[in-house]
Amino acid sequence: MPPRPVKIEDLRRFKFVSDPQVSPDGGRVAFVLSEINYERDAYDRHVWVAETATGRHEQFTFGGGSDTYPRWSPDGGRLLLLSNGRQPDKKTQLYVIPVAGGEARLVAETELGVAAPSWAPDSRRMLFTSKVWTEKKPETDVKLVKRIKYKLNGQGTFEGRRSHLFVVRQGSKPRQLTSGEFDVGAAAWSPDGETISFVSNMEPDADTSEVTDIYAVPAAGGEPRKLTSGGFTISALSYSPDGGRIAFVGNNQPEEPAVNDSLWVMTAEGGEPRRADPGFPRSLGYGVGSDLRVATPDPGPVWAADGGAIYFYTSDTPRSSLYKTSIANGSTEVVVGGRSVDGFSLGGGTIAYVAMDATHPNELYVRDGRGERRVTRFNDRLLGGLTMAEPVSFSFRSGMGRDVEAWVMKPLGLKRGERCPAVLEIHGGPRALFGDGVFHEFQVLAGEGMAVIYTNPRGSAGYEEDFTRGVMRHYGEGDYEDLMACLDEALRRFPFLDPDRLGVCGGSYGGYMTNWMVTQTNRFKAAVTFRSICNWVSKFGTSDIGYMQPESISGAKTYWGEDTLAQMRHSPLHYVDRVKTPTLIVHSEEDLRCPIEQGEQWFTALKLRGVETEFVRIPGENHELSRSGKPKHREERLRHLVRWMKKYLQP
Repeated sequence: MPPRPVKIEDLRRFKFVSDPQVSPDGGRVAFVLSEINYERDAYDRHVWVAETATGRHEQFTFGGGSDTYPRWSPDGGRLLLLSNGRQPDKKTQLYVIPVAGGEARLVAETELGVAAPSWAPDSRRMLFTSKVWTEKKPETDVKLVKRIKYKLNGQGTFEGRRSHLFVVRQGSKPRQLTSGEFDVGAAAWSPDGETISFVSNMEPDADTSEVTDIYAVPAAGGEPRKLTSGGFTISALSYSPDGGRIAFVGNNQPEEPAVNDSLWVMTAEGGEPRRADPGFPRSLGYGVGSDLRVATPDPGPVWAADGGAIYFYTSDTPRSSLYKTSIANGSTEVVVGGRSVDGFSLGGGTIAYVAMDATHPNELYVRDGRGERRVTRFNDRLLGGLTMAEPVSFSFRSGMGRDVEAWVMKPLGLKRGERCPAVLEIHGGPRALFGDGVFHEFQVLAGEGMAVIYTNPRGSAGYEEDFTRGVMRHYGEGDYEDLMACLDEALRRFPFLDPDRLGVCGGSYGGYMTNWMVTQTNRFKAAVTFRSICNWVSKFGTSDIGYMQPESISGAKTYWGEDTLAQMRHSPLHYVDRVKTPTLIVHSEEDLRCPIEQGEQWFTALKLRGVETEFVRIPGENHELSRSGKPKHREERLRHLVRWMKKYLQP
């Protein structure tokens, strides 16, 4: 059969490669393959192992549920993994399985599940985090909340529980290393296995401060010792191979919004950190957006075996690449480029990574002394039967005085001289980015006869700090100007775009901007707003992160008095009397990032104003619906998007 356009139902046929982990000798790579099980309306995830020399790969774990997070023991003989399908309660617990084969054995089981495990250098102990009750577990279902930070999108509420460190030896019970009214973030073993360093904020103002510090605690137990002095926001850390230094990712302006995260190094005993990448102009750890992937956990700073360099990945629009920074002189160079890297690991002289582009989902690649090569081709057969729309790149001049990349996807089958409707897609964040990443949603719209326009307005990641910070304290101002400048330039350059049949859509911050744009212009004939914001004042007390956002949005310091008016001036609800664009609202009922009350307010206000609108409420889903929600809900979300756009753009 000849190739055909991408359909909504093709979502269930894609396969997702993630989390590549090289064995210590560099000879094998463990990775996770995720597949949609449409009958179960869920995802099957299993660990696979590939030989780096031959490319031969085969499934390593089997059974129901999800097996994820494979990590090689330093001696190469075993893999630890997280699994939620081997126990009736479905909590994610820690298992170990011999690489030579055999059954996975349960190593650690906690009431609330295991996260972020890692091996000790001796290949006998393992470190992990788990939420625990800081006081006696209540004997009631009534929830007593004492801190602002008691909920998180995707996790729900966890009042009275904090994330702490545990060490476990196979065959023994886990031993809790930290305790108290604070949360442990990233953690790492020292090379001698005697010390564990971790990121936390143990201060009373932890809920309202962006400051985090590095602490060290003896692996055998004891009191944590603070290594940094409170002047940083830190997200990841690692020890040098000789144990003498600690590298971390963070910034030294914790109270300023949207500051670039950089690479820092300090002695393992503490002291003043120094910037290791002084000339690097991008923020570390940002990947290119896609709705056809399972994200790989960010490895943070990864030391070369000789301690002379540190590897990391981040975006430099239009791609995310793997970089290496020299410890000696701070110079940074691209190690793997040309496609969008989405996760990597090092071992035995081998680099394993997963990467994608605008028409191909992530596959596994390796690079060693024999060169660079692709290992897996899980999606080739499916792609061979599809016609993928190729994005055409162009640029426009931002109001900040720099050229910004943008793209147009021309609908398939459009004849010469014909015009088509176009949909402006807006990403979330705002510190996310579009680029060389594949979007099923875009391909579906193109297959339905609609062009797709997308770009990175000021505020996006993947650019210099000034551009990324350009939206801070000014939401809806310069970002709106950039989006409209992009639209105008696209209409000027591409005569097949019909200026009288324009739609706009986006999710999260992109949903906010969708709402905002229809209050500022009537040029759009249809709008679809996903997991959106319409009222910053009410979001502050209902969102998991809303109370930390006022200054970023408007420059306001609080949410009361005159600052309430400042927040409302940046809220679409304040200008709802201007809206005339037919607007579809799609919102997940368990979204704690942009709570559904935002969709409820927008729907009610639009209805009262007589604007054509409908409200799609999706039960059992959170803020991540479009990327990792139940497959049937993801497909239904897309059907509503296509239905609304076709109704108003293709009458």
